[in-house]
Amino acid sequence: MCMNLRRQCRCGRNGAYLLLGDNLLPPEVLVNLYCPECRELAAWDGTAMVEDCGWILEYDMAVARACLEKRGLTGTAGPEFIFDRGYLTWQGLAPGDHELNTRLHQRLAPLIEENLKLYLETLKKEWLKHVAALKAAGWRKAQAA
Repeated sequence: MCMNLRRQCRCGRNGAYLLLGDNLLPPEVLVNLYCPECRELAAWDGTAMVEDCGWILEYDMAVARACLEKRGLTGTAGPEFIFDRGYLTWQGLAPGDHELNTRLHQRLAPLIEENLKLYLETLKKEWLKHVAALKAAGWRKAQAA
């Protein structure tokens, strides 16, 4: 089971939908979220932070390691492990994917009744175009998609 949450960045101008994979970590593990506009507020600490296309996620690594160890995930679990394995990461491939996906489905919804095949083809085409743009921009999760 997974839990989703929305967090505002440190400056409050931007937010992101996040996924807590397997409900392994509590939401409080994410200490700070910095968007590209407020990332200068972060004092970089590679032992607790991961960067993704200008966004920085700062984790409470003591709590994260304790939770991971309870589940038998021992060793050198760092912020990249937490993010890349989906334990506390974007919902989708980038911070705005949830809203983008909602808008895409709303825009294409009239096609469902008119031409379901065209709806599915268009949805797939537009989503693949989005994923290609994310890959080209260097988003971490998009690289594996």
